[in-house]
Amino acid sequence: MNKLTLTVDPEVVRQAKAYAAKQQQSLSKLVENYLKSLPRTENSQSPQLTGAVAELAGIISEKELEDAKDYSDFLQDKYQ
Repeated sequence: MNKLTLTVDPEVVRQAKAYAAKQQQSLSKLVENYLKSLPRTENSQSPQLTGAVAELAGIISEKELEDAKDYSDFLQDKYQ
């Protein structure tokens, strides 16, 4: 782990510590999680996934998606 020194308004620190305590995590972990949520590159246009969407992202393989698309196309043709 690396140390990071920040200059932050004392009132903001107080509020952040209170929030972190309510979330049952350290202020360091809160800041780390926030920094992890930032886009990896300045040019990144992808939206950041959070919550249930982030947990579910990637559980379906590309092959399964292709198969589902084929089946979806089949159903659309069948019931038109």
